[in-house]
Amino acid sequence: METTSKLVMEGFRSLREGEAVEFTFQRSSKGLEALRVTGPGGGACSGSERRPKGKAPPLKRKPKGDRCYNCGGLDHHAKECGLPPQPKKCHYCQSINHMVAQCPHKALAPTSSSSQDPQTSPESHGGPEEGGRSSSSPQEGSSSAGDEPPPPQPPPHRGPPSQQRRRKP
Repeated sequence: METTSKLVMEGFRSLREGEAVEFTFQRSSKGLEALRVTGPGGGACSGSERRPKGKAPPLKRKPKGDRCYNCGGLDHHAKECGLPPQPKKCHYCQSINHMVAQCPHKALAPTSSSSQDPQTSPESHGGPEEGGRSSSSPQEGSSSAGDEPPPPQPPPHRGPPSQQRRRKP
């Protein structure tokens, strides 16, 4: 009995187990290859129900460790969540008081890959959601230093270079 990996059939990629088919084939360098597979009498194949494709109704997603972004439930996704929108949480420690960019727990973690300057990270966990970017580090540097402020450090890569400050006025 020959098997084929190519199947011309509307909406399905595999056959139902034991399904009768008619096919035309040709000999190639790979052996015998089916050119066209149809049901008996040239009709459509009924196909396997495991792998619908095309106009078939979409299957409900099975959770694979992903959860609802709104409530954290494993049995649905946010668009299907029955709860009203929940407050945004830090992705690192789940606190609603700050976001991951300002997470004090992440700053204490030994494998921290923080994108903030070390000088500003202790002072950055002020408000819960203060815009996500801290614009206070250049002013703090010039107001707290008695002498000339040090040359500005290049900001973290957050956008195209044209949006970053390059020179002092």
